[in-house]
Amino acid sequence: MNLKGKKESTDGGRNAVRISRDYDFPRETVFRMFTDPRKAVKFFGPEGAVKLLFELDPRPGGSIRIHDRDSEGNTGKTSGTITEIVVPELLVFRSATTFFSAATPEKGGVPWEALQTIKFEALGPRKSRVTVLVQVLATGSFPGGVQALEEGYMSGWGETLDMLDRELR
Repeated sequence: MNLKGKKESTDGGRNAVRISRDYDFPRETVFRMFTDPRKAVKFFGPEGAVKLLFELDPRPGGSIRIHDRDSEGNTGKTSGTITEIVVPELLVFRSATTFFSAATPEKGGVPWEALQTIKFEALGPRKSRVTVLVQVLATGSFPGGVQALEEGYMSGWGETLDMLDRELR
């Protein structure tokens, strides 16, 4: 297993986070893990978070909705739209997330928006690479702004890819 992550600028001038991981499984198998809701619910999202809701309709125009709660009682509500899917190469979705702090839920949530591109590359008959590119589109009033969100995405996607590795094995 190989993990690579970095911050970069995309062609559109937006800051982005890119993280890659190699797996000893065929690309088709790894792609199915991301597009089968019964499988994706087991690894998608931050480690230790409890899924309150997980819906995934893996087709162009399909929706993705995830509500989860972390160990500190904070909740996140993500909703998005699949904008592109190429079997077994690519999954792209635009998402809006709102974070609700357990300490101050009465203040409402802190929203942000991102474009998330997941590429699946065959490295051989039984080896593949997943590369996730996250472009933060809007930060709302997120504390720490885009830099804090980028760090969160780097950590969150790292955990998601770790859990995917465990689910594949």
